Amino acid sequence: MKRLLICFISMLLFACKKEKLEVLKPYIYFADNIDYYVIDTDTPPSSYSIRGSMSAEAYITEVKMGDIVLDKDTIGALQSRFMINLPVSINNPDQPFDVNFSCTDGNMETGTNVFHFLTSKPIDTYIVTLGAQTNSNYGFYFSFKDHKVYSVSEFKNIKDDDEGFCYGYDRSNEEPMFLSPTELISNNILDIKGSKVSSFCGIVAVNNQTFTKALFDGIHNDAFIRNLNGADYRTFAYSSIGEGKSYLVKSPGGLRGIVYVQNVQKGIAGSTDLIIKLQRQ
Repeated sequence: MKRLLICFISMLLFACKKEKLEVLKPYIYFADNIDYYVIDTDTPPSSYSIRGSMSAEAYITEVKMGDIVLDKDTIGALQSRFMINLPVSINNPDQPFDVNFSCTDGNMETGTNVFHFLTSKPIDTYIVTLGAQTNSNYGFYFSFKDHKVYSVSEFKNIKDDDEGFCYGYDRSNEEPMFLSPTELISNNILDIKGSKVSSFCGIVAVNNQTFTKALFDGIHNDAFIRNLNGADYRTFAYSSIGEGKSYLVKSPGGLRGIVYVQNVQKGIAGSTDLIIKLQRQ
């Protein structure tokens, strides 16, 4: 029995020696984990800097960033991390293009990633008034599908494939809100709900500049909207709102827009005047 046990352990140790651990490829990470930038074709920038980092298990022997090739002499000896800061000229803003990245390490493993430059697309503007839950003059639901406003009774008959958002007044906290149909009950608005979850986020400042009505009026395509949907602008299923402020809105299917609140009349029979800019479908 002892001999059999020794033989079994020997075989097990031999098998472990034969087994090789998986070697990981170098990893290429772009800032905020976003691998694209949307070019504003109306007022295109002359360049854009791609930022991020490259990491490897072994030292890095070669880095490629578009047409740039760096060897270990340029990178530095025995470096397992390389910071990306690549200014890219935007010569033809009407044409999308890609910039390829690769990183090769001392294990001869190569990791790759692609950064995409996309072009902006048209938006459409809608001016609407939404009423809170007991407002008899205005509907409280805005549809992303047909861009119409629906009353509470009409909302109950809307098909499940419709997407949109609601306006309501939170009676407990005395706050006007934008919210998904699925959040009507949990936010003390109505005892009905839909099956779609739109999401929202308030915009306070962009690039350390207060976001004003003038900046909102200057949005003529979807570049601003798409570039804001990054790590700094997480969206939520509901948002308290205020007069003179702007909010990102995103449908369950990924349609994006920005809403400016022109006027708010508080209360469960109150209303709000909105300017809505949406990506064209």
